[in-house]
Amino acid sequence: MKSFRAALRGLLIAVRRERHMKIHMAAAAAVLTAAYLLEAEPRDWCVLIITCALVMAAELFNTAVERLCDKIDADECPYIKDVKDIAAGAVLLCAAAAVIAGIIIFWRLIF
Repeated sequence: MKSFRAALRGLLIAVRRERHMKIHMAAAAAVLTAAYLLEAEPRDWCVLIITCALVMAAELFNTAVERLCDKIDADECPYIKDVKDIAAGAVLLCAAAAVIAGIIIFWRLIF
């Protein structure tokens, strides 16, 4: 139970304090609302939920890496900058995959 509370606390911290996490949450809500309105099939729901969760999980990891890097070295260390950029790249990759999956699913549902 203690681990669950700590994980929930971490999630709430990110949702409250991180602008990008708020953007991902709003996008997920919009996508899932559209899926509901367009009567998506169960397999579509699975893909959409997993991809939304993947993007948000990547954002959580990115936030954790950024905070740790800032604590270790707040100056412009090239190595720390690379680490932060790589973590941000992971979020970008997950988000791009989610957008492509969404386009494929919604294209079929709309047309």
